[in-house]
Amino acid sequence: MEKHEKIFEKIKELLIRLFPNELTEIEEENHISIGDTGIWIMSDSRELTVGYGLTHIHCDPKYDDLSEVVDLFFNLLTCKKQITKFYKGDFSYKHRTDLLLADNEIYNIGTAMTWLFPYWKKTTSKVQIEDEIIELDKIKKDIDEIKTLHNNV
Repeated sequence: MEKHEKIFEKIKELLIRLFPNELTEIEEENHISIGDTGIWIMSDSRELTVGYGLTHIHCDPKYDDLSEVVDLFFNLLTCKKQITKFYKGDFSYKHRTDLLLADNEIYNIGTAMTWLFPYWKKTTSKVQIEDEIIELDKIKKDIDEIKTLHNNV
């Protein structure tokens, strides 16, 4: 089993313990999502992928730093999210997802949009803030264990 697959399994164990009735798992794809939060994680033979809705980040351990995607996943759980939705008329064609980290730092996860939209209409935007899913203090020990696993594997 590869390092990223071991990390995925540890995260999966943690999620089963924290959200036993809210997980949706697609075993054939090693894909887990947490209820209607939009947060998901996936592992295949080559990489670990973490996402929020349509926005996601792939991490191939041969080329990328696994600790960044592990941090992102735990930040998705423990930080507030700011979602900016852009509209053309009443049609939502783009949304930008940011994490609101400590010290007023903002981390952009990404932007997702559709290609077909009424471009001639006026653009407006709405910002919504989503609360954290779980408090950092409740899972700090588990996060540290998974990060230690990453460093030792």
